[in-house]
Amino acid sequence: MERDRIVADRILDDMSDGVMTINREGRIITFNRAAADILGISREEALDSSFAELFLLAEENDEFNQTILDAVYEASASHNRVVPFTSRGATITLALTTSFLKGSDGDGEQQGVIAVFNDITELQTLQQAEVRLTDELKNKHRELQQAYLKTEESNQQLQTALKKVQVIRIAATAFSILLFLGIGLYVWNRSPGGFKAPAVTASPAQQGAAVIITVTPQPVSASIAFTGKLLPLQMVNLASPISGKVERIQVRYGDVVTAGQPLLTMDSSEARIKYREAQAAYIKAHNNFRQMESWDTGSEMARAHRSLAKAKLALENQKKTLDETERLFKKGIIPATEYESAKTQYTNQQMDYQGALEELKAAQEKGNSESRKVARFELDNAEARMKQLERDLAAATVIAPVAGIVMKPPVTGQSKDVKLVERGAQFQQNDILLAIGDLSGFSVSCKVDEVDVTKVQLGQKVRVTGDAFPGEQLTGSIQSISPHAEEGEAGRGAPSFGIRVVIDTVSPEVRKKIMVGMTANLEVIIHEKQDALMVPLSAVREENGKRYLVRKKGETSEMVEVGTGYTTQDTVEITSGIQQGDLIEVAGPALNAVPQQK
Repeated sequence: MERDRIVADRILDDMSDGVMTINREGRIITFNRAAADILGISREEALDSSFAELFLLAEENDEFNQTILDAVYEASASHNRVVPFTSRGATITLALTTSFLKGSDGDGEQQGVIAVFNDITELQTLQQAEVRLTDELKNKHRELQQAYLKTEESNQQLQTALKKVQVIRIAATAFSILLFLGIGLYVWNRSPGGFKAPAVTASPAQQGAAVIITVTPQPVSASIAFTGKLLPLQMVNLASPISGKVERIQVRYGDVVTAGQPLLTMDSSEARIKYREAQAAYIKAHNNFRQMESWDTGSEMARAHRSLAKAKLALENQKKTLDETERLFKKGIIPATEYESAKTQYTNQQMDYQGALEELKAAQEKGNSESRKVARFELDNAEARMKQLERDLAAATVIAPVAGIVMKPPVTGQSKDVKLVERGAQFQQNDILLAIGDLSGFSVSCKVDEVDVTKVQLGQKVRVTGDAFPGEQLTGSIQSISPHAEEGEAGRGAPSFGIRVVIDTVSPEVRKKIMVGMTANLEVIIHEKQDALMVPLSAVREENGKRYLVRKKGETSEMVEVGTGYTTQDTVEITSGIQQGDLIEVAGPALNAVPQQK
């Protein structure tokens, strides 16, 4: 026993947390070296001193004293608080935990109070400084954000104006080309020795009014262009395993990492405190569960049975006394007052016996099956929390789950703030720290205006080029199209829709030339066919909602109903009704032509 006591004293002296124990008489019986250093009170002054005389006279430490007193008055619960403590003119902040001590015989009676505390003044000061710096950074970021929004609005207006200029330029160029072609054809055909195209022959019956052409297949395609930035094929977000500060960083943004490579380490001091608290809660829950399991043979039930047996024995003795007093009273030996006193004592003893019965019933009810279930649930919950905190501590070093490039996590929600990972930065558990980008392929996200979004579809082929990697062309497809428009800031600017293009595979040679963040020029192929039967718009006639072509067979002509498809500025695709090699009549300006389709 003496050896065990010496070991226990050494453990207390080696602890970094202060430990103080107060017995039932209010005297301090344990006060380790850390407690003396933290509170500024020597062990000789504290040991065997009255807690009230040593602490309660200092009104500035009321919160500390009240926490100790709460453990006395509420013995069934432990208390965890952060309180100030003033000693020798200096004020520090303590993390204080108090609980009651049971007797060595396990009878559950309170034998004293134990208080465990440590100095977190520096930690609290650092947290306050961090909050202040965070607020300053947010204010600076908000100013930069406003400036960025104004710049973005100006860019959108400039892009809209450039689009209009481009449309006007294309229209003017097409008009000029058609005008010069028309003039050239007119002059060429009027020339006496003019050359006739071999595929066009004039019908004698309609000389000067129409021409005959041969239907031949030809390739046709159409596309629209956008601009975006190259991003990884997919991103894996890494969350903080525990709440705390970043202790060590082993990578930088843009580094290429392998699966299993350590990235950073979180400070686990705060998590270790929570883990120790969880361990203490588990031990208490385990002891409570064991007590409930053996409740019928436990100390409280035994005490209730003893109380009932004593009350029953006292009642029987008091009944004998009452009977003897009544016999003596009837013989006139004792006065009536003595007999009445015996009757009163017997009544009181009956009430004591009834009270002992009720206490036994209450003790039995306290250990019923429902209470045991509650104890089992509390034990399971305490064990699950302890194991979860144990896993969190083991994961304090964050490793890369996949190979890729280290990136900032994507912006989510309304906030555009991305917290940078740097040494000393504070993160809460499950906050996103970093993202690992998969470089086996690439993706491009861009915005499409409300006119062009109707032309794009899922799975459409996309050609990707870039000024930063000339001579290389990547092939991708549209993977997603936003179902709703994104309005401009404060309702300004044209609505736009987000699309995402995926490039599944990239050869190693090409990947060496491409870096994440490069500008990508996207050409979305909205229509492509290698053997389309294209005819001039003037060849198609419309009557009663149906469309026709005039097909020539020898010297005869017939009206053929046709189906039409993709339409360009001056031609239309025929999808049914005629075949390759058929001769059709192209009408002059006086005949009805099918309207152009976009």
